[in-house]
Amino acid sequence: MLWRRARRPVAGWVTTFIAAAGVVGFSVFVAPWGWFGLPVRYLLVVLFVAATVLSLRRPPAEETRRDSPLAVIVKVLLGVLFGVVAIGVLKGHEMPPGVVDLAFPLRGGAYIVVHGGSTSPANIHNFHPAQKYALDIVKLNAAGMRARGFYPDALDRYAIFGVEVVSPCDGIVRRTVDGLPDQTPGTADAKNPAGNHVVIRCGDVDVVLAQLGRGSVAVRPAAAVRKGQLLGLAGNSGNTTEPHLHVHAERNGAAVPATFDGRWLVRNSVVRR
Repeated sequence: MLWRRARRPVAGWVTTFIAAAGVVGFSVFVAPWGWFGLPVRYLLVVLFVAATVLSLRRPPAEETRRDSPLAVIVKVLLGVLFGVVAIGVLKGHEMPPGVVDLAFPLRGGAYIVVHGGSTSPANIHNFHPAQKYALDIVKLNAAGMRARGFYPDALDRYAIFGVEVVSPCDGIVRRTVDGLPDQTPGTADAKNPAGNHVVIRCGDVDVVLAQLGRGSVAVRPAAAVRKGQLLGLAGNSGNTTEPHLHVHAERNGAAVPATFDGRWLVRNSVVRR
């Protein structure tokens, strides 16, 4: 719509731009780009800029047809509704006070944050007192996608499945759970939300690394661990829809915001190791 719209009449161009900007903003900041391929995200931005430039350069038609009032309202509402959610994700980039810095707990490859940030549009965990700033992380394959296939049943088709999870700090292991089965994607174990997991006391906070693979936990309670030490393998155990690593920090049951190697990670943040 934007590419075909001439710059005049101005009112029609502005309403079309609002609609396009809202939808593109939602797509760029909110859409799960691990599903669709990270390169497509950047292509979408380029196409939006190109469409804006071309529309501004397009001369007005000799016979100008004005948008109906209903079309104007629909376009504005479309842009505002999608744009508000995108802005909510952008606000998730605001780093709360009291941050602790940890090391990123995965190695070897490119990773994307599925859920993360300080607002509910950016982070599905935002409503939970202990997990308000939690991250869900998946790995990207060579095509910039999290899996071979859109939503495959086979766990080994997900790039993160079986990836080594390492300690984000020097600390003491407080709790471990191992032996729970890896779920078939699309099913979940609601009775064991964290699945197989490790809890490490890092300074005065507890860091939870969850959804680990069955039988992969490599540490025991009360053991001292060093930053970068193997804890287990990423899996699909617990209350999960597909293989990923869940990590959050808490202090006495209250969520603690955490940066990783100095970065505040939010929805669609990419980490390359």
